Amino acid sequence: MFAYLKTESIRIIKFVSYFCFLLIFLGAAACSQKKDNTKKEELLKTFSYKITGQTDAAEGSSVALIDPENKMQQFAKTKVANGQFVLEGELAMTGFYTVQVNDGATYTLFLEGNSDYDLKENKGLFTLTTTSDNAMDFLQFTAKYRQREKDEKLKTENRRNRIGTLNGQLADMAARNDGSYEKTIDEIQSLSAIKPYDLRDLYADFILDSMHRSSLVLPYFFKYVSIDQDNFKKFDGALERFDATLQKHPYYKFAREKVDRVSDFYQNMPVFPTITPMNVQRDSLRLREFSNSKMLIVAFWKASSKYSVSDVTVLRKKEPKLNAIGVRVIYFSLDSDQDAWIKSSNSLALGLYNYYLNTNDRATMENDFGIDRAPSYLWINPQTFKILSLTGEDPTLPSFVGKVKEFLMKN
Repeated sequence: MFAYLKTESIRIIKFVSYFCFLLIFLGAAACSQKKDNTKKEELLKTFSYKITGQTDAAEGSSVALIDPENKMQQFAKTKVANGQFVLEGELAMTGFYTVQVNDGATYTLFLEGNSDYDLKENKGLFTLTTTSDNAMDFLQFTAKYRQREKDEKLKTENRRNRIGTLNGQLADMAARNDGSYEKTIDEIQSLSAIKPYDLRDLYADFILDSMHRSSLVLPYFFKYVSIDQDNFKKFDGALERFDATLQKHPYYKFAREKVDRVSDFYQNMPVFPTITPMNVQRDSLRLREFSNSKMLIVAFWKASSKYSVSDVTVLRKKEPKLNAIGVRVIYFSLDSDQDAWIKSSNSLALGLYNYYLNTNDRATMENDFGIDRAPSYLWINPQTFKILSLTGEDPTLPSFVGKVKEFLMKN
């Protein structure tokens, strides 16, 4: 009996202890959540800041805090004294600002209240120590960006050297007639087709990483990404997951508007207009001629752009394979110089379906579809004139025709 009571007492004590621990844990979590929410609310208010700094600039040199988007807008200014400076004041919005020394070296950082900023400058190079989470997010991203940039430059240089080495061996290989020449040509073409990594993809990776859904760096980075038909839903999802309190910040509102514009565009996209530009032979375009085709590829090019001339040259060579799968190609010139277009058209032998867009037609392409540069591509349904893709695929890629076939199967 005594043993039973003792055991029961122990159980009661353990239960009470667990219950007390649970209350303490829940209370601590609630306090932490409240503190976190309060901190986020502070990011939406006017705040005070203080930046302490060291520099090798001359005594009396000016140090200013300016708007990174408008360097004429100055928020604070001070002088260097004994190699040190202090910038402090009040700002209406948390966000990115730039420190400039002597109208020369600049450093961009994220400023928010209740955070320490210690900035050191030596011969134009800056080092920041800070307690700001947002500023640290940007620091870590910048370090990753610079490292990737360095790595990609090295890869590009290695490819260039490899291509040079292979080209130097071709003459000897051709004489051997053992198949090495053809193999080397294939390798050279493969290496040449590799396009440099687009460092802007790092901004997209940051945005799409759920770890950053409470960082104001995330919506700010929308200024560096291109929103299109293939990715607008992913970026929309990133904004949906973004912290509800911080969605009141101007950076979020900018990002939201940028994504919504693209989303609205695709949901309410105008069909391709019934324009009637003329070709070199002065014949007008009649889109209905292509109604039996499976798809139209509209290639926008410029005689003045060597890249677009190179692209359409390759695309022209691939037309027979495209025609065989029911795809037709139309070339539209964005040139303002009609004589240059005629000369280049004859040189490239682009055929009858190569048209010159007048000023009004070019404006329509830019306003309705964002076509303002060459090369650009639209993929169109020839029965409905609905835009199937605003970006298409790069015709210079070896896999281009295969990608077109895949697209036709899906659509």
